Amino acid sequence: MWTDNRDWCTQCNNKNNKLTYNNQTKTTTCTQCNHTQTYPENDWKIIQAKRYAIYHYLPGKYHFNNQTHEEIFTKYLRTHNHTDWTTWIIHDYILARMKNNKAIQEKLKNASKLVVEKMSYDPKPWQTLFKKISDQKPEIFLQVPQIIYEYAEKKLQEATTKEKLPEQIRSYLLKLSNLYCYNRWKGNRINCWITSETIKLCNVENSTTKFYTQLFNCDPILYNFQNDLLTGKKYEINIKDSYIQWELNQAEIYLNQSSIIAAIQAAYEALGAKLEVHDIWPPKKMIPFDIYTVKKVSHLFNDKEIYRYYNLATKLDTTNPAKAHYYAKMFIEKIKNILPNITTIKQEQAKQTLYPT
Repeated sequence: MWTDNRDWCTQCNNKNNKLTYNNQTKTTTCTQCNHTQTYPENDWKIIQAKRYAIYHYLPGKYHFNNQTHEEIFTKYLRTHNHTDWTTWIIHDYILARMKNNKAIQEKLKNASKLVVEKMSYDPKPWQTLFKKISDQKPEIFLQVPQIIYEYAEKKLQEATTKEKLPEQIRSYLLKLSNLYCYNRWKGNRINCWITSETIKLCNVENSTTKFYTQLFNCDPILYNFQNDLLTGKKYEINIKDSYIQWELNQAEIYLNQSSIIAAIQAAYEALGAKLEVHDIWPPKKMIPFDIYTVKKVSHLFNDKEIYRYYNLATKLDTTNPAKAHYYAKMFIEKIKNILPNITTIKQEQAKQTLYPT
């Protein structure tokens, strides 16, 4: 399962040992090496607020998770005020629609009926509410990320000053982008969409949200998402192939923006994914992005132009942008032409079993 990298010890040679948090002493302790770190009051408050915002309002997670309708009603009486409880009913109901989970939808309706009965409320407003959140318009699904961001931002506001709030929201946005990559690796299209839409709402400078919006909008896994939900179209996609296409799409965008190095690296990572030496999450294997490795890759394919285009594009990036753009484009086209001819290790092994001699 995904966890915030803040929750892992940095003193254990990157063995990913989990930290424990002690709210009374305001310390973190490693479960393996016992390394302990103490934080000032304000820093601790922000750390815990960030962890709460990302874990408690995790995109794609039901707020009333694994609770009966009676337990959800009890939350209305003892935990939430009327507005908060109703908001999370809306969130969970629409999320259940996205996941096509009829049982969850019925459970939430029953919880609301209990509120009406026990509190002697007029049932008409509740009936109207469920009619609205059952609407067959694509915009209805946007309620989910909007609710998530509203409560996450509120939690961060409580922990910091107005001046430092943008910095904390930027940190929250980076966690969401990391979470998007994890969800994509898991092939969870719904969580990817919710996460990407939540990022669009983050109240930071436009350049930051624009970068991530552009990054995720060109991902094939999100194409026609809302319409597919409404029409009940079954979505089948090859995670690896769509990831390769996503990297190529990014390469084209960066090239159009004259971000030569970023364009070349995106194409290079598409090649790495096809060769099965690079994965989006976690980075199990990765071929370094440098001139020496590109030279080896060029030799592997017996194609000197791979190295030549890369070398010229990177060398001319600062001195002759027009030529650098041309060679970067040639590099990307070269990668596109190579990709269809690459067979995976499993495919080669399958061939060998057919022809043992």
